[in-house]
Amino acid sequence: YTAIAIVLMLGAFTKSAQFPFHFWLPGAMDAPTPASSFLHSATMVKAGVYLLLRLYPTLGGDAFWSNALLAVGLTTLFISSLLAARQPDLKGVLAYTTTAKLGALVALIGVPGGYGIKAALIGILAHALYKSALFLAVGSIDHATGTRQVSRLGGLWKSLPVTGAVMIVSSLSMAGLSPP
Repeated sequence: YTAIAIVLMLGAFTKSAQFPFHFWLPGAMDAPTPASSFLHSATMVKAGVYLLLRLYPTLGGDAFWSNALLAVGLTTLFISSLLAARQPDLKGVLAYTTTAKLGALVALIGVPGGYGIKAALIGILAHALYKSALFLAVGSIDHATGTRQVSRLGGLWKSLPVTGAVMIVSSLSMAGLSPP
């Protein structure tokens, strides 16, 4: 039983870029912006999280399962958040924040008693909506300026006000703030 659970978790962790497999997702950010938007916000990386959600009715009551999901998810969240803060490239920041969010979702699935399941389901939908908008806005910035380097992107509000508004609303959504 434990061996099967470990194999299932390893498959899900690999697909959803969980620690120690968190390195592949940011490496995929070199794809064109629409592909990055799909890869990082939609079904591609969430397949592992979805598998863990589907297995919850069967394995959710097991302490090993819950503890493993909590430990791996929170470790991924912490490491990816630190790495996101150090990225010089806008798509790199978004890629690592995607990995961090996936870690938070995995940790929520591991919360004993099923208390995190609803939050994980809402988090999956919310992440798809704001992250897709953020990646497409970064594509717009890259197209307009020729760079995604954070240090070279000051003063864009005057030349890209619509993109700036999309970035602000999407970033506030990512932070968990709702409109008034």
